[in-house]
Amino acid sequence: MSTLSFPSERFPAPPSVSIDVPDTWEPVSAPAVALAAKQTEVNADFTPNVIVRLGTRPENDQPADALMELRGSLNSRPQAEVGEIRTVQINDQEFHRVDVSWVDPQFGTIRQIHAFASLPRQDALQDFVHVTGSAGGAGVDADVPVVEQVIASTRITR
Repeated sequence: MSTLSFPSERFPAPPSVSIDVPDTWEPVSAPAVALAAKQTEVNADFTPNVIVRLGTRPENDQPADALMELRGSLNSRPQAEVGEIRTVQINDQEFHRVDVSWVDPQFGTIRQIHAFASLPRQDALQDFVHVTGSAGGAGVDADVPVVEQVIASTRITR
């Protein structure tokens, strides 16, 4: 009988991720989310936030695969728009960024920034880091630069 364990060389732990948030933000715990934070002051219409999800994907998946999944999730959103995917450097790590928006009946315009990073592994998989920043409502134009600053602070380590 063999014993398998996690983490191990065969089943490595996911990468560590850190972000810097303004003093006016607080950590949030959420299911299936590795790391999250939101503005401390809850806005009447929308509270800006950033979440980080970790996962694995097949080694041959490309950013376009994640973008197709994202587009599919926006199909039911009114007036959804998906920008072009582009490559950006965040703290020496290559990310693929795409901006999306839609109109929510309750909150008005919602804008999200999605940044995807893939880290090769040795087992036909890749670690996948997905950072999402959201802003909306009356403060959307003022909040997007703050969300972008948080995303720009993302650091991934193994």
